[in-house]
Amino acid sequence: MKMRKSGATTWVGTLAVLALVSAAAIAPELTQAQVSSQGGPIMVGSDTASMNQADHTQTLDGRVEIIQQDARLRADHVVMTYLPGETENSFGPISTIVATGNIYYVRPDSTVKGDKAVYTKSDDTMVVTGDVVLTQDKNVMTGNKLVSQVGKHITTLDANPVNGNPGRVHAVFYPDDKKGASASSSASSSAAH
Repeated sequence: MKMRKSGATTWVGTLAVLALVSAAAIAPELTQAQVSSQGGPIMVGSDTASMNQADHTQTLDGRVEIIQQDARLRADHVVMTYLPGETENSFGPISTIVATGNIYYVRPDSTVKGDKAVYTKSDDTMVVTGDVVLTQDKNVMTGNKLVSQVGKHITTLDANPVNGNPGRVHAVFYPDDKKGASASSSASSSAAH
């Protein structure tokens, strides 16, 4: 199932930027990005946080929570890898972000849950795997692999075969009832006259 320029792409793109900005919360000189149009402070919480200059990684472990305004990312473990910087042991641009364990991303109009999320900067792609659940308003989609080409606004949700199960994407959509409701009320008032 492919979606173009939809709200599903919005949360994935924001998730990628939110994860990118979490690095800025630990090392502000590394990047200057915004999570939402509202901007504001970025709060990062975890049981432990560490930086390894030799392999250019930052790690957040245990009840990781990254918040900016109305966007929230939760995971058990987040590792951000950077390209080498201009000087020895300095960090360059972000390369990959890997969030694992109980991934939960919330915005006012949507949520996504999964087991693992990987953002790769070189191809601007976010992949969420596991038991993936995407919720927007009352609409729900499930599968086990969501791939988003963030900049292109293309999102694909698949259900790959697992343990002999052919896999299927499932969705429940609630169409906008405004037209139907006004048409019904017009028909009712016409019938009453």
